[in-house]
Amino acid sequence: MNLCLKQGFKELFCLPNIISLSRLLLSLIIPILWIKQISPDFIYILIIYGALSDTLDGNLARIFNLRSNIGKILDPLADKAFINMIFFLFYYEDIISLSFFLVILSRDLLIVCGALYLIFLTKAKLTPSPSLLGKITTVSQLSTLLALFMHHFLHPLPDLLLNIFLNLTLLFTISSGIDYLLSMKRMLSHAQDF
Repeated sequence: MNLCLKQGFKELFCLPNIISLSRLLLSLIIPILWIKQISPDFIYILIIYGALSDTLDGNLARIFNLRSNIGKILDPLADKAFINMIFFLFYYEDIISLSFFLVILSRDLLIVCGALYLIFLTKAKLTPSPSLLGKITTVSQLSTLLALFMHHFLHPLPDLLLNIFLNLTLLFTISSGIDYLLSMKRMLSHAQDF
């Protein structure tokens, strides 16, 4: 089964990459809808789509063997843009603290800058792969986004449940940031071979 729109544009126009692109676009569209105070139900549906699309694009790429170099960059970039934009909107609305937002943002900037540096240094022969802890962190962050939005705009959740989401997200984000730093150190020592 060919999930690409055009063979010549296979790298960009494969279904997994189109899904990643749609998530990247959502990181621009949702703030506009948020500011215009469009229906919270509609925004929540878009956030759910963004969260589910994170799993969908990667699984499609694996199942149908549609992994691509552009997908390796586009998927995590779309994740980080989507997650950080929504967390920024929660900070803007005084729903989360600046320190919480900065932990999320700092970890993602560290990952993006480190990955770009490694790719540049090795001429793309060595690229970082997401770790299990990194994937758990992304799931935790997306779950927290959904819980925060539901709590503040749709239906209140118990404070204890919300605090569990927030604290687990902080724990996973900080842990995966440290894990990424250690992993980058190992990869940079191997980068001398390239």
